[in-house]
Amino acid sequence: MNAFSFNLSDFVFVWWALLYEAMPFVVLGALLSGILEVAVSREAIARLFPRSRLVGIGLSACLGLIFPMCECGIVPVARRLVRKGVPAACAVSYMLASPVINPLVILSTAVAFRGRGSWAVAGLRVGLAYLVAVAVGLVVWKWLGEENVLLEGNASEGDHAHVRSGGFLADVLVHAATDFLVIGSTLVFGAGLAALINSGLSRSAMEPFVSNPWTAVGSMSVLAVALNLCSEADAFVAASFYAFPLAAKLAFLVLGPMVDIKLLAMYATVFRPRAVTVIMGTTTLLVVLLCVSGYLWIPLIGSAAW
Repeated sequence: MNAFSFNLSDFVFVWWALLYEAMPFVVLGALLSGILEVAVSREAIARLFPRSRLVGIGLSACLGLIFPMCECGIVPVARRLVRKGVPAACAVSYMLASPVINPLVILSTAVAFRGRGSWAVAGLRVGLAYLVAVAVGLVVWKWLGEENVLLEGNASEGDHAHVRSGGFLADVLVHAATDFLVIGSTLVFGAGLAALINSGLSRSAMEPFVSNPWTAVGSMSVLAVALNLCSEADAFVAASFYAFPLAAKLAFLVLGPMVDIKLLAMYATVFRPRAVTVIMGTTTLLVVLLCVSGYLWIPLIGSAAW
């Protein structure tokens, strides 16, 4: 039996199903991003950070519940926060966690995994993302050194208050349209690749990767880094990989919004090379270890459907 057998009708059906389910969340996310960009000042966010560094790191990872941002726009926001006096460790923790720990992504995750312990899956995603974001924030604070995070002489463009050119609604729509074009294009490509894998590869072809925790988590981690999907839509792609267990899917769901190809390019324009290596390396290592260990502890708290 061939490991790969392409069927056009199956491919189109899976691709369209993924886009149909995910696109509303992309539209909502783009609109929310536009509203936040126009209506909320960076100073308002900076004032929320407590003086205690340890408490600040812990709370920063939850700040996405109030000021949600997808990974497509969170990096420049983190840079602005640091330049306005927010501790770098807190900004990094917020930067990593916000694309996952925000209401829209939590809802999209629950919808994508509906019928399979949906809210429990969303909770596991949030919990792992929080642990990783806080741990990396602590590494930046205690080991890397916060003075060694931002590039010297980083351009200050974008640090000024937003200047409205056509009124509130027009400015929101301009920002939302820009985000939608970027996010939507990556979703179309990512959903197409997921449809190709799911409709073309047989279960027997996936079995060598699925049966071993390291290869399953590793392969889903590689996909997360390579696909460049937005966190508002990636849960629908992850849920479509039926052959993989939840622990491997969580690697895709947690790592993708924190480490991928486009983020590597963005990190390199904002952070020093050593900071980029520490942030991305520590994040990847923690996600892989947590998800591989998930083969042991997830069955203890999950359902048979997982």
